[in-house]
This record gives sequence, C-alpha cells and structure tokens, in this order.
Amino acid sequence: MTNATAVNSAVPHNAYVIFCLAASFYLYEFILQVAPSVMAAPMMSTFHVTAEGFGIIAAFYFYAYAPMQIPSGVLFDRYGPRKLMTGAIVLCALGSIFFALTDSVITACIGRLLIGFGSAFSFIGVLVLTARWFPPYHFALLAGIAQLMSSVGAIFGGAPLAALVDRVGWRQASFILGGIGFVLAAVLWSVVRDFPHQATQSRPSNRFRDEWKRLAEVCRHSYTWIIAAYSCCVWTPIAVFAVLWGVPYLQEKYQVSVIVASGLCSIIWIGIGVGSPLLGWVSDKFASRRLALTISAVFGLVATVFVLYVPNVSLSYMYVVLFCFGLGAGGQTVSFAVVRDNNPAHLVGTASGFNNFAVLVGGAVFQPLVGILLHHSHAVRLVNNVPVYSVSGYQLGLSVLPCCYALSFILAYWMSRESHPYSRG
Repeated sequence: MTNATAVNSAVPHNAYVIFCLAASFYLYEFILQVAPSVMAAPMMSTFHVTAEGFGIIAAFYFYAYAPMQIPSGVLFDRYGPRKLMTGAIVLCALGSIFFALTDSVITACIGRLLIGFGSAFSFIGVLVLTARWFPPYHFALLAGIAQLMSSVGAIFGGAPLAALVDRVGWRQASFILGGIGFVLAAVLWSVVRDFPHQATQSRPSNRFRDEWKRLAEVCRHSYTWIIAAYSCCVWTPIAVFAVLWGVPYLQEKYQVSVIVASGLCSIIWIGIGVGSPLLGWVSDKFASRRLALTISAVFGLVATVFVLYVPNVSLSYMYVVLFCFGLGAGGQTVSFAVVRDNNPAHLVGTASGFNNFAVLVGGAVFQPLVGILLHHSHAVRLVNNVPVYSVSGYQLGLSVLPCCYALSFILAYWMSRESHPYSRG
C-alpha cells in the first residue's frame, strides 16, 4: 500500500473542502432538475396548462443542459472551474427566482432554460476540480461520491421538497431554492481555486476558436469513442426505465398503484448512489478500470433480464433486482475515471464534456423509440380513453435495456484497454 500512502500525503489540505463544495453544486442542480415533479398540480393550476404543457415547461431544462455538455468542457479548460461554476450557480438561482415570479408559460420556460444552462456546468466542474486537486488514484472513488449526490438530490427533491411546497407554496419554495443558490455561489467563489499551485486560471492567450482544437484532439483517439459508447450504453437503461417507462411497466406487471411503482423505481436510484462510489473503490482497490466496468455491465444485464423476462419474480424480490439494476449503472461514473486516465490535465474538461454528452444521447434517442415500439406492439387496451400497454408490449419495447448492457459488456471486456495509473505498478 505504499502507493496509496504516497498519494494521500500529496493531497492538499483544502482539497476535500473544495471537492465537497463542487459536489454540493451537483446536489443543488439535481434538486432543481426534479423539483417540478412535486410542483405539478399547483403549477398546472397557476399556468392553466394540461399535463402536456407542464411537461414542455419542465423539459426546457434539458433543452439547455444536453447541448451545453461539450461546450462546457471546452470552457472549463479555457477559463477554469471557479469562475464558471460560480456564474453557473448564479444562473441556476436566477432561473429559479425568475421561474417563481412569472405567470407566463413562455417566461416559465425561459426560467427552466436558465436553470438547465447553469446546471450543465455542475458535474463536469466536479470532475475537473477532482482531476486538478487529487492524484489519479482518488479519481474513480471521488467521481462515484459525486455521482452519489444525484441520488441525494433526488431524495431532497422528493418528499422533503414536497413538504416544503405544501407548507409555503411552490413559488415561495422556488424563492428559497434561489436563495440557497446565491449563498452556495458566494461560498464557492470564496473558497474554490482552480489549481493547488495558483489562485485562479491564467488569462487565455489563444483565440477562442482555437479551443475547438482540444475537442478535435480528444476525438482523434479510438478510446474516446469506445468509452463514450460504453457510457451511453450503461446509462441508457436508467434514462429509459428509471426516468420514464419504469413506473407504468411495474404498475402493469404487478397491478399496483403509481405510488408503489414509484417507490420501486426509487430503489434504482439508491442502487446508483451505492454503486457509483463502490465501483470506484473496486476500480482503485484492484487497480483495474476494466474490472469495475465489466462488473457494472454484468449487474445491469442480469437485473434487466430478471425485470423483463424472468416470470414470477415476487414484488419483494423485485426490490433486490432493482437495487442491482442501479448498481449496474455505477460504471458510468468509472467511465469518467477512464477519461481522466487517458487525457492530459488540460484536456480533461473537454473530454469529460464529450463523454457526458454521450451519456445523455441514449435517453434522447431511446425514450421516444421505446414509445414507438410500444405503440406498434398492438398489445394495448383503452382504460378511460387512456392507452394501457400489456407486459408483453413492454417486454418488446424495453428490450433495448438488456441489449445496451450486453453491448456495454462487450465494450468493457473485449474492446477497452486497462487505463488505471497503477495497473502496471
């Protein structure tokens, strides 16, 4: 364990404080991301919209978040995390307050757009600061802990926020979230520094258009595309099932209420929260990224086969299966450690942004594709003029889940190269 001892002594004393503040931004943006789910009824009443209109308002978050992933990585490498993350938190806070002040659907959409734009800098910012302040040995575990914040944010954005909304109303709750953002931005600006050896990022000397050469340099390497494909495959089942189609499928499979089905799906997020740092630890403990990536794919593949195709899985056992489903998504975090291993420090932001963009592509493509497959399955009945799809229809539409995990296994086991910094030591 001499390597670990040497690494621990090399960590600056304030590095963990900086990491915690950066990870707190990720937690904060995730609360803002899921907040509309507990504000649905009062917001639809306020804006006089149906569920369709409400869905459009909420989705404006992603219309800014997804396209900003690659530019955010480039910007981090050019301007540094302190300035960008502080400004991004301020944008989130302003968007939340703007959202609370309006009675117009259009301006409400603009508020969500601002929140999504600012939130795009959260996770990449954590990864950039981790790469700069910690030796490579710590990266996978800390990235996993940062990913854990998404689960914590989902929890806080659920029942606790719902209780706050019930007590003070959705507008006042949004004001409170905005105020928290301003406080977090002030603290982050005061404490966070871009590098251990200098106060802030030096002024860029090259032209901005030259920064895109960083992206070209990242994309020239085959491992960039292999790990991006893995990241897309290992997270797509979460975006498809846990975020959208899981609840109606479990309702139909077990004939339970939406509350029970939602509770089942929440177990997936707990699994992600546990699996992300755990697989990061496995990756570092055994000095093998490939091992962690492969374990993740196997867990996901087995779990999705049980969820969809193994008959007579009891409701109580399904909790265990869905927890393993969440564990299977933990490899997505380890993929960012692979990105860190394969790129020099000045390219980590750009490469991480590209990888995070790949993560989001799967949901954008396969969420509607599953709907199309369901629509054409012909296994549908009308209940109160609402289409309800059969279990066999879902088995067809959701077949993309095990397919994705099978492909991620192939990519991890046969196509990826070992990149852990101590794998040869």
